[in-house]
Amino acid sequence: MATRRLRVAVASLLLLAGGCARKQQAQAPPAPPQPKQNLFVLLPDPEGKPSTISVTNAAGAQTLTQPYQAVRVERADTAPTAPFAMDPAGVRRVFGAALDALPTAEVAFTLYFGVDSDTLVPDSQAKLQEILKTIQERRSTAISVIGHTDTTGDSQSNEALGRRRADGVAAILHARGIDNANLSVESHGDADLAVKTERGVNELLNRRVVVIVR
Repeated sequence: MATRRLRVAVASLLLLAGGCARKQQAQAPPAPPQPKQNLFVLLPDPEGKPSTISVTNAAGAQTLTQPYQAVRVERADTAPTAPFAMDPAGVRRVFGAALDALPTAEVAFTLYFGVDSDTLVPDSQAKLQEILKTIQERRSTAISVIGHTDTTGDSQSNEALGRRRADGVAAILHARGIDNANLSVESHGDADLAVKTERGVNELLNRRVVVIVR
């Protein structure tokens, strides 16, 4: 009988010990997941020009005006945070894969012409070597050559003059080794003025060809 009581007592102790062990091993509930946030960063303009972005939702808005300024937005019903600064290394850590996938920014060159002429002015002739070097360094196969005029002359003749200017620049590039298949040539005539003027105004900055290297 004593042996039986001893076995019952031992069994009870084991059950109590097991219950204590289970209580000791119980873990605290996991912390709730952090809410996802959208992060917006203003990157520097490739040409160094001023730029801004506005981040707006139903709860408010913030405007970023300086390179590497950023805001976070937790939800559509929560206003964007106040702008804060990020360093370039931090932006690279967060957005590195997206930045690497971006196409290389295009480079634009502007060449100028004499009045009612398809001959480049001397300063612009000197730029041709820089254009060729850029095309070769970037191994570009997409080069736009766009002719423009000022408002002297009528629109129809200016369309033709802009085309002659663009064709002339494209011919120079082709003669120096650029495949015609990589050149896209067009004329805007006087329809896209760099300096807005009335009709009949002689303006050097409008007499131009823009070469865009992508």
